[in-house]
Amino acid sequence: MINPPPRAGRTAESPAAIPTTALAADLQAYIGRQLRAVYDEVLREPVPERFLSLLRELDCKSGKKP
Repeated sequence: MINPPPRAGRTAESPAAIPTTALAADLQAYIGRQLRAVYDEVLREPVPERFLSLLRELDCKSGKKP
């Protein structure tokens, strides 16, 4: 289960406060962990056959041998 990110830029006194441009270190770390998890998952997926076919086509047109 993914833990929700820490809340940034809002307080009880000003619920609609605009977040600052700098993110808190804990929020940056949370975003980094989530991005790594998504990217790791994508890297494990096989390359679609259509992409491989297009790459072979480009190699043939540029004179490279597969």
